[in-house]
Amino acid sequence: MDRNRLQLFRRTVCAVCAFALGLTLAGPAAFAANEATPAETELTQAQAAEMAQADAALDQLLDSGSYAAMTVDERQAAAQARLDRLAGEGLVQPGSIRYDEENGMLSFAYDCGVLGGVLLTDWEDEPFVDLPLEMPEGLPGPLDAENDVRPLGNAIIYYAFDDTVNSTRYPNYLTMQEAWNGWGLSTTLDTDVTVADLRHMDDYDLCIISTHGAYYTYTTGWLFKQVRTSPVLLLREESSFWDDLRYGFDLLTHRVIKVNGNYCITPDFFSAAYRGGQLNGTMVFSETCEFFGGNNILDLSMSNALLDAGARAVVGFVNNVYAVYSRSMLWGTVNQLIMGKNILQAVDAAAATYGPDDIYWYLSQGGTQPHRYAAFALVHGDDTAVLYDLNESAAAA
Repeated sequence: MDRNRLQLFRRTVCAVCAFALGLTLAGPAAFAANEATPAETELTQAQAAEMAQADAALDQLLDSGSYAAMTVDERQAAAQARLDRLAGEGLVQPGSIRYDEENGMLSFAYDCGVLGGVLLTDWEDEPFVDLPLEMPEGLPGPLDAENDVRPLGNAIIYYAFDDTVNSTRYPNYLTMQEAWNGWGLSTTLDTDVTVADLRHMDDYDLCIISTHGAYYTYTTGWLFKQVRTSPVLLLREESSFWDDLRYGFDLLTHRVIKVNGNYCITPDFFSAAYRGGQLNGTMVFSETCEFFGGNNILDLSMSNALLDAGARAVVGFVNNVYAVYSRSMLWGTVNQLIMGKNILQAVDAAAATYGPDDIYWYLSQGGTQPHRYAAFALVHGDDTAVLYDLNESAAAA
């Protein structure tokens, strides 16, 4: 997709979103009446204990050296066998186990109805060594009469890619935090992201979701079985007996699921957490893979949930995205927002610098084996959204 077509797609995604969403949700709507509704909305200690027992059995496999050395097919067979055994013990619903080969994940339901998963594939390795972020021209931001940086609002980076130890990614986010603080955007860097943390996005003008993303395919329904697919945000918060009880309602209603023993967020989480538009104009930039769909298929369910929750504009990527490209686009976009550009202008300026998609960037770095589908950024919502009003800033100065 060339840059002119990409820019046109960015500008028209809002206009077509209702049509696209209708296509995306046509299947689920047809069987909504048959969707299984949890008989209980409170997780009991007995149910949490059974989940902990199942999780311990899965962890024993997933944390083993032999599993780490397996091919994906071997992992699938081993995980399937372990889940079948757990189903025989009454800890997993037998008819719920499903293998999604395309996304490399086994899904299942615990006996209580909470959804779980085993992600079989490792995260895609970066093709190049990380380089320090380049300082842009035209910053710092607007100055007040006393020559101090004027506050431009506040932002938070929800960093859940890794534990920051020996990380090649993490130093770049420290650079962003320091730079943006110095230029007037008060920036918090959250490196221990929890489900509870994501209930406070309304405290910020700009929320940046820096974590892995995936697609979760599962079987639902009592009378008529139906396969559903949902994008999920993968956190590093490990599940536990007590946290399962704390998040019990979200787990039972499938707003939160558990993959490889960690909590993951579905679109329904945002719809429920911010009912009535509580995000109130917050802008969201997501670095997650497949945030807007995968395999070149547009999926607006995650961004629609955020917009319905009150977000003004949402930026994310279609398809799996190289980490260096997504981070560079984030850096360039926020810098442009600080300079007073609207969100669409900011994303376009970043794409002009780093390339219209991540394969373009990859090839420009000398890469010779790009992944299958190019990842590119989309703006959904109000593409005129700004971090601050230039006219008001000029009048105040």
